[in-house]
Amino acid sequence: MSPVRHHNPMPHASVDAPENMISAWENTIRQGNQAYSQKQDQLALKQYQAALDQAKSLLRECVHTDELAVLSIDTVFAAYVVSYHNLANVYARQGDINTAACRLCEAHQCLSRICSDPDMSCALREAAQRHGRRTYKELVNFSHLYSQHPLVARTLRICGEFCTLQKQPLH
Repeated sequence: MSPVRHHNPMPHASVDAPENMISAWENTIRQGNQAYSQKQDQLALKQYQAALDQAKSLLRECVHTDELAVLSIDTVFAAYVVSYHNLANVYARQGDINTAACRLCEAHQCLSRICSDPDMSCALREAAQRHGRRTYKELVNFSHLYSQHPLVARTLRICGEFCTLQKQPLH
């Protein structure tokens, strides 16, 4: 598994609600990273789950608003992916390989659905495609480390390398 990811904040628009949501996520992930580095796995899980809940709210905001400039789409997708991957790292360290695999697959499957949904905006689909490269690589790495885990193998087979196999531009 890859090490815990540290998100580098990106500049945001000057809208308070989304900016506050991103700041709250950054604080939560930082607390989770500190707990993880101190091998306080239960606290890390709690913080990473809270960070994931925050990232899901941010992603819903991106998907359901026409004012996409309000949120940095790449920051939102990065928060979403980092939260899932950090959760997977804790579960893997605890020996719960199945739950780790589920978390990795959930992230990749969501990005795949967004990328392939023609009703989504071009900006969202392209961001999902970009961040899908990271989730794909993580799944492949996990598959090599944990002997072709069946859920990971299925996700790779069904969702595939959607992030690099687009035949035509998304817009």
